[in-house]
Amino acid sequence: MKVFLLLAVCLTSLALPSPGADKITIVLSDKAPPLEKIAAQSLKTELKLLFAIEVSVNDLAPADSSFSILLGSPQTNPAIEASEWPKLSDQGHILKSTQKGLIVGGATPVATLWAAGELSYHFGLRHLLRGDARPIEKPALKFTNINTLYEPTTRVRAWSGFSDHPHGQSSWPLEQQKLLFAQLVKLKFTHLVLPSAPPTFSPIPVDGDTAGRSAFKGARFFSSPVASGFSESIANAAVDSGLIVVSTPPPNTLQIPLGSPTASVLPEFSASRLEADFRTIKASHSQGFTAIAVMPGDLNAAAHFLSRAAYDASLTTKQAFEQLITPICGDGVSERLWLGFEHVASAAQLIGENDPSLGIPMDKMWLRHLASKSAPSEWITKVKNHYAEAVSEMYRGNTRSRDGARPFILYHAKRMEFALHYLTAIEALLTASYAASQNKADASAEATDAAVEGIYNALSAQADAARDPSDLAAIALLNQLAYRPLLKSIH
Repeated sequence: MKVFLLLAVCLTSLALPSPGADKITIVLSDKAPPLEKIAAQSLKTELKLLFAIEVSVNDLAPADSSFSILLGSPQTNPAIEASEWPKLSDQGHILKSTQKGLIVGGATPVATLWAAGELSYHFGLRHLLRGDARPIEKPALKFTNINTLYEPTTRVRAWSGFSDHPHGQSSWPLEQQKLLFAQLVKLKFTHLVLPSAPPTFSPIPVDGDTAGRSAFKGARFFSSPVASGFSESIANAAVDSGLIVVSTPPPNTLQIPLGSPTASVLPEFSASRLEADFRTIKASHSQGFTAIAVMPGDLNAAAHFLSRAAYDASLTTKQAFEQLITPICGDGVSERLWLGFEHVASAAQLIGENDPSLGIPMDKMWLRHLASKSAPSEWITKVKNHYAEAVSEMYRGNTRSRDGARPFILYHAKRMEFALHYLTAIEALLTASYAASQNKADASAEATDAAVEGIYNALSAQADAARDPSDLAAIALLNQLAYRPLLKSIH
């Protein structure tokens, strides 16, 4: 009996990290598929980020390793015993504690990559469209009693970010595309919709009298990155990341706008609309969804919801929002940010009902308001006020946040500031137009000056928010189509 107890203690000591555990080995076959090698390196980086400990990748667990993670499946990793492996679909993946170590694996190499993302998610890391956000509390290094199996309820999860507009994904250079693809795979998207010939656009000048010019760091033009072989390079990068590339939305999928249903540069995310769209997909028995993305920086909460709901059909957008925000921002923050996004949703509804083209870059997009001869409608003022309330809630959330993901909050605060000034400018343009129609020249001139100031402030706020080419494209387009034409019209 004593020998049996001693043996049990020894086996347990191999499986559990000691109180001073400082080394983890990711056990990976030297013949592992490329995607499993990517999973191993990604997990290595994430565990080091989370725990500040030594993490290595090896085909065997060294004797001095505090704990082993067995990555892959019985078909790709001899260290994983078939008796420990459940029956999985081709998209199924698991996290499972065993005496030999923690199994992190999937039925296919890309599913193993998803499983690796699940482990870091389990410890509080949150996968955003632009990198990962670390939890504000250092998680406990515990690998015991983990036994979770993930099977999708929505099998096709496609991303469509390429459009005819420069503020779509077409303006993104290859290196930034690759970074986005890596995050999309962590979020368990399966497909990338890539047109056979991504659209190009003429260079847009961003020097001289350009509002928000600081975001371009001295560049004279905002230009399309498309060159010979660019589409093939994007497709290859997506496939190498674990995505299936298609030229049109996969068959039997429904399209879901993650933010604005148009090519608007305004933040128009609506959690209630997104949840309703997802429920429609479930009720229709379609294969899945094609997510339409315009300004990716606005869409982290939307992408996170779809990522989690695809494996938990009962999840609500509010629950998903709490799961996203609290680990990286702290208690009491998600409530403020949720209220902010609710105001954005109310603004989006009013825009959709009254002027869906309000935020779409186009010729005379603001001059049409100056020529309207109409006083500002009540709905314009309501939209402006909703964005003002959204800004306030974001800054309240930022005040409550304990460092962590404050840049995440500030991005949204600045985007909503941009929208507030944008609507302020439109309201002023309408006021100027109406005053002119009433032969009130001084009032018209004063309102026109207020509109110019509003546009300038909007683009300055957008410059403060700018993190990716879509953000930069919005600044360039609005200078070209709104700010400069307005200055020209009044001088």
